[in-house]
Formats: sequence, C-alpha cells, structure tokens
Amino acid sequence: MGSSAHCTGDCSRVFLANTPSLGGNAALLVLFAILIPIAFILGIRYKSSIFATTVTTGLALEVVGYIGRVLLHGSPNGRGPFIVYLLGTTTGPTCICGAMFLMMPRIVAVYGEEFRSWRPFWHPFLFYALTTVSLVLDLVGSIVSGIQDNSDLINIGIQVLVAGLAIQLAALGIFVFHAIFFAIALRTRRHGLDPKYASVYNSRLFKMFLVAFSLATILLVVRTAYRVVEIAEGFDSSIAQDEVLFLVLDGVMVLIATLLLLGFFPARAFGQSWLQTSSRRLSQTPPRPLRPSPAQLPPSARPSPTYNNRMSLKSSVSGQSPRYSPRKSSYAQPPPQRNMVDSDALW
Repeated sequence: MGSSAHCTGDCSRVFLANTPSLGGNAALLVLFAILIPIAFILGIRYKSSIFATTVTTGLALEVVGYIGRVLLHGSPNGRGPFIVYLLGTTTGPTCICGAMFLMMPRIVAVYGEEFRSWRPFWHPFLFYALTTVSLVLDLVGSIVSGIQDNSDLINIGIQVLVAGLAIQLAALGIFVFHAIFFAIALRTRRHGLDPKYASVYNSRLFKMFLVAFSLATILLVVRTAYRVVEIAEGFDSSIAQDEVLFLVLDGVMVLIATLLLLGFFPARAFGQSWLQTSSRRLSQTPPRPLRPSPAQLPPSARPSPTYNNRMSLKSSVSGQSPRYSPRKSSYAQPPPQRNMVDSDALW
C-alpha cells in the first residue's frame, strides 16, 4: 500500500501497489460472516449478551474490512474500499479484545476473591477506557490517512492509527501481566481456593476454556504487534505490501482466536456460575480478609451476664451510669444451681 511521494493537491494516489488476491480475502470474509450468527445464538443460549454482542460487533467489522479488501481486488486505487478495509481490520479485533477483558474478573471470582489485586469495578473500567480510546484513535487515523492526499497529513493519520494500536497492545500487555500474577498467586496458595465454585474450576470443560482463552490472548497480542509494525513502517513499506504476511498474521490470527472463544464459550464453561460472577455483583461484595480466631479468655476474666444485667437495669431505672466501688466485688456471683458442680470449691 503506497502513496505517491510528496503528493499535494488532487494528484492520483496509489493505495495498493499489489492487487489483493480474491481467493484469500473472500475466504476470510465468508468465515467471519459465518461466525456472526454462531456468536449471536451462543449469547442467547447461555445468557451472555454483553460478551456475545461485543464479539459479534468485532466479527461484523472484520467482515466490513474484508469486503473492502475484496473491492480493492477490482480497483486497487479505490479510496472508499481502502478506507473501509482499514477501518474494519483495525477496529474489529479491538472489539474482540474488549470482550476478552471482561473475563478476567469472572475467572478470579471462581477461584477466590482473595487472589485478585484489584476491585472488580476498576478492572473493566480501566480496560473499557483503553479500548474506547483505541477505537477512537483507530477510527480517526484510518479516515485521515485514507481521505488525504498530502503526505504530511497522511503521516499524521498513520501516527494516530499507530497510537491507537499501541494503546490496544498496551492494554493486552496489562491484561497478560495480571493473568500471570494471578496464575502465580493461584499456584503458590492453592490451598485457599473458594469451595463454592469447586465444581467449576475442577471441571474439564473449564480447564479447556482456560487453555483456549490463553491461546486466543497470545494470538491477538501477536496480531496487534504485527499491525503496529506494519502501519508504523508506512503503507508503501515492504511489510505492508506482503499480502501473505497480512492474511496470516492479521486475518488468520483473529479468526483462530475467535474460533477458540466460540468453541469454548465462556458462559458454557462457567455454567450456572456465570451470572454469579458478574463484575456488577462482585463490586457490591468486596473480599473479606482472613481474620484470626478470637482468643479464649479464662473463666475468671469473663464478665458475668448476671452482673451486666443488674447494672444495666439499675442504670436504666435511676438514669445514672454505674459507679465503681472497691468494696464491692467486680463481678456478682451467680446463684448456686442444683445438681451442678462448684468449680471454685474444686480449685
């Protein structure tokens, strides 16, 4: 994808030096389109509308992007198809990453709230903010770099687009860091697992989901790092002109990651615990720290309930607080009871 050097005014701009292949781009277009109704049906079946809607939006944007790639096969210098391709392929995976960011608080809640290092409310809030900023920068950068013919403005659009992708990569890095930190804490303190969800984290399906989720995260990290390098080098660079590299490191990576997420659908792996581990419910119940058991007082140091009742009765009648007298015993002796052993006599 190149542009004429130092082009100003209405001179003709070359968007793609090589014509995109029809077969590869059309195949990815069809596969992404097939996954849209699957994600929608799974969301309804397992009552996970937010996750399914976010994934469906990302898949729809991917379809839009590859429609632009297919249109560029017929007109490599088409401005409209180029903008459509750039918008779809940059914003689609961002939405899929946003759906994955919602899973970490639920995973932590299954094993035990004491393993998390953040409040459940702040985790999605942080990643929502990063995802939103990334989407806005991707949108602005794609439009500016596509509609402009001036090389300086094109470079500004490229820089904005790279900034959006870099923020997405940073969000994925933070996400991976928290996941590793959680895995270490879980490994070293496995004796403190929450027994409430033992049937979930001991199930084979949930363990397979964790493996698929980890692989999907790695694939999206590789894809985002590739797009940062590709666009930072410029649309006319050798890495941007390599279509096989683009189809594998962008399209196939996102496709496999989405297949893993839908094949091991999170709500299905969580089962009935899916609704109980929502971030909204977790934010209302902060974790309680472990407290040591109270020390047992000796019998001589325990206050007598009879004495307390008498003093409270006197104070309520007279309206005065009880006074301390050294001539009187600190604790009133309870009346002797029949058939009971006198412990003082034994001592």
